[in-house]
Amino acid sequence: MRPLVDILKGVIERTYRIPSLIPDIGPYIVGDEGLYLLYGERPGSRHRGGARTLVRESGPVLRAAVYYPDTLVRHLERFNPLDGLGDVNIAAFAILVEEVDHLLTLASRAAEGRTVTLLELEHHANVTKYLMVLHFLGKMTGRRRVADALKQWARFHLFERYSQDEGEEGARYHEAARLAWQYLKLFEAMPPERRRTEIRAYHRRPFPEILYQIGMN
Repeated sequence: MRPLVDILKGVIERTYRIPSLIPDIGPYIVGDEGLYLLYGERPGSRHRGGARTLVRESGPVLRAAVYYPDTLVRHLERFNPLDGLGDVNIAAFAILVEEVDHLLTLASRAAEGRTVTLLELEHHANVTKYLMVLHFLGKMTGRRRVADALKQWARFHLFERYSQDEGEEGARYHEAARLAWQYLKLFEAMPPERRRTEIRAYHRRPFPEILYQIGMN
């Protein structure tokens, strides 16, 4: 069976029509031991579940890796989203998706020579998390159209249970989630035949234009 991160990478790339800039995502992922060897840090929970994308610039080269705590990986192995999503694993699944999306978005922006703000990065990941949850729910139920009750459940877990972190970082997560849901409401109101074209345009649209798009509706 393919690793879950590889499956997510493929679905995200197809959703946004992103070239496969990172053929194998595995070497970019580190656990507790890798975090300590690379950064001298021990596992902690200062960043929403502990997972985070690690970025540094080395001249013109952007270097990045994704850290997933060993406890998160074990939880997802025990409650594998490929077997179904529920209250027990949606939060961990969302964290997994978020960091994969960060890595792919950073690679995409770097290849295009574009900068990306932290708010834009979090906004994009929030949109992706919702789409990936719906994708997996569709696979689980065998239906192309996910029931409204399941969409409400996904919305609660992804957008209404805002981060309780205080300070600038917590405020950014809150705002990113709010703006992402504003965009997704517009997206879901579109005719189904328009959505594939729109979501691919969304990935390439400058963030100020996305904010304008949200504000005008």
